[in-house]
Amino acid sequence: MSEVGVYRSQIRIIAGVKTYASNIEASPAFQILQRAMEVVAQQHDGTLSHTVTDCCGRQTECDFAVITQEVPRGVGLKIDRQTGVVNFVFDPVGGYQTIAQTITDEITQSYTAIALIRAMKSLGYEVEEEAPQRGQESVMLVGVM
Repeated sequence: MSEVGVYRSQIRIIAGVKTYASNIEASPAFQILQRAMEVVAQQHDGTLSHTVTDCCGRQTECDFAVITQEVPRGVGLKIDRQTGVVNFVFDPVGGYQTIAQTITDEITQSYTAIALIRAMKSLGYEVEEEAPQRGQESVMLVGVM
């Protein structure tokens, strides 16, 4: 028997949690998360959804989920509307733990890079980004005043 597990991420939507409590989807941080999920889905030739599935076929609702050939049941994320904590949700049964963890790491990295790019641009920097290729572990950002 299996069920979807919840794994705490390092991402936390702090700024404006109370401001956007009734409509977190309008939060800039939520929009950055959505973009990060889109980027990772695209890198894995996957799609976005709002549910993940366990090995028994039970679905769990989430804010976003990436569905790929490598993880056909999905890797999702849920945002705690009270604390701003972002949790990843997926079922590791069947050998999906490693690839699901890789995808969660890529989502976190994409979120961080997108947030930094936006912050640098708001400070007047011209930002160049060298996105990682599949299998690479880093993103390079260059800011020029």
